[in-house]
Amino acid sequence: MKSKILALAMVLLYASSTFAGEEKRGTAGFMFLKVPMGAREVSMGQSGITTSMGANAIYWNPANVSMATGPSFQVSYLNHFAGISTNYAALSFPMSDIGTFGLSFNYLSYGDITKTDELHPDGNIGNYSAYDLAFGFTYSKQITDRVNGGMTVKFLNSHIDQVDASAYAFDFGFTYNTDFKGLKMSFVVSNLGPQSTYSGDGLLRETTDPLTGATTYFAYESEPFNLPAAVNFGLSMDLMRNEQNSVTGMLEQNVNSFQVSRTNFGLEYGFQNMFFARAGYSSALKKDRDYNTGNDAGMSGLTMGAGVDYKFNDSFGATVDYGYLNMGLLGGTHRFSVGLKF
Repeated sequence: MKSKILALAMVLLYASSTFAGEEKRGTAGFMFLKVPMGAREVSMGQSGITTSMGANAIYWNPANVSMATGPSFQVSYLNHFAGISTNYAALSFPMSDIGTFGLSFNYLSYGDITKTDELHPDGNIGNYSAYDLAFGFTYSKQITDRVNGGMTVKFLNSHIDQVDASAYAFDFGFTYNTDFKGLKMSFVVSNLGPQSTYSGDGLLRETTDPLTGATTYFAYESEPFNLPAAVNFGLSMDLMRNEQNSVTGMLEQNVNSFQVSRTNFGLEYGFQNMFFARAGYSSALKKDRDYNTGNDAGMSGLTMGAGVDYKFNDSFGATVDYGYLNMGLLGGTHRFSVGLKF
């Protein structure tokens, strides 16, 4: 088993070095896939690949979906800025020794956008809508008493007025539980898939032949774009635990092909395994600067939040979580999640 874990680590490290050497930064499409889901994980510095379980884990690490002993359900709402919002729902259900299956739905709405063209640069010709969505199907299984593995396939669609782009993507994840002070190590490869391109009537243009006066049509071609593929690896550990209190620390590294690498730190304090306070930091916005002064944009990347995990009885429980992420120049964003455990 140790040799298998070592081999897996070497493969993932090679993949991460490949992504790190990619010269095309900021050219990926379907970037809504990188908006973190789940208030709990966001409040801990966007760290979730080792500590999430059940339906919570579908976004972060499909391997951990099988760590939940019963069915679970989660819904999340995120209010971005400028009228942009995200709605997310996930469901997981174990099926005896076969494994655990999951379903997820991710919908990002950009709201109503004023329509303009060459003749009407100020609008007054109506509005159009734009959205991104993803349907996901997950399979997860406990491979050994210490190793869990899982995979998610996602079907993607992006709609902007009269053009659409579709694609599919895969997530793969593994988690190894060392059984030493709660130490867990996880590896996740996310959003692997082929290139996509936009098409539709919105790319058609009408023109008149100056010689014959005949009306003809031509279509613009959309440039193909890559998916936001990434490699994530991290660990979590109980820094302190007794009958009343617990403190868990998380450290994660994200390497990808579309932006600089990101390091996440997170802490979670629990009281009686029911009430939780959380904080963290993500370096994703560390270079975010005020364009007027050139100074760092405040506490960008700082996260915090709280939650309640209440068990009504041995077979039913509910969670309510809140997460805050400081996005620097874009201000703060607030996330709310509600989950059910059976």
